[in-house]
Amino acid sequence: MGSIKLFDAELLAMQYLWESGPVQAARMAEDFMQRYGWKKSTTYIVLKRLENKGAILRKEPKYQVEALVSREQVQQAETTSLLDKMFGGSFTSLFANFLSSDQVSDATLRELQALIDEKKKEK
Repeated sequence: MGSIKLFDAELLAMQYLWESGPVQAARMAEDFMQRYGWKKSTTYIVLKRLENKGAILRKEPKYQVEALVSREQVQQAETTSLLDKMFGGSFTSLFANFLSSDQVSDATLRELQALIDEKKKEK
């Protein structure tokens, strides 16, 4: 799969599909009306956009939709986009920015160090 750029509403719909699995569009529209106050037509417009991007598959009968791309694929594409847009493609700059945050706890630093150590072992 190539890079896929999702907007906030599309990402919300994909998260729903990743959690629920295949679902009828009408059911999804009902849930989104209750959760977010979306009109039924809004949900269908978002689903059509996702279908056009190749992110979901539409099946008949009864307009059932399912995710064609995984959460991990979208995360990778979004990370690459963020790196390119905000940090000139430099992971080191992104990581340095993250580490400069006051919200980074000692526990988080230990988890990150463990991930780095594990990655070094793989190489």
